[in-house]
Amino acid sequence: MSSENNASTPLGLAKSLFWDVDPHALDPERSARLIISRVVELGKLEDWHRVRRHYGTQRMIEVVTELREVRPQAVSLCCAAFDLTPTDFRCFSAKPFPMAPWIS
Repeated sequence: MSSENNASTPLGLAKSLFWDVDPHALDPERSARLIISRVVELGKLEDWHRVRRHYGTQRMIEVVTELREVRPQAVSLCCAAFDLTPTDFRCFSAKPFPMAPWIS
């Protein structure tokens, strides 16, 4: 992957992580939640290292534990990387919406 392909993305991350947004418009600080969540869910190890160096471990933990949806694989990876348990994640402990009465 050439660096010029990623030169205009935040922190030099892969453009494929931001398929649905304009990567040029992302500010690393204002868009931290989006950037961290995309890297945790879809990023490669190199992306993890870049994000962790930039934001720090504590900021990554704060973001990922408050996400409403995280794939089980990403939860497992975060648990191993950050010494967390699945119950530390909002997506694991939040109660789902009650079933609509017309759905049986």
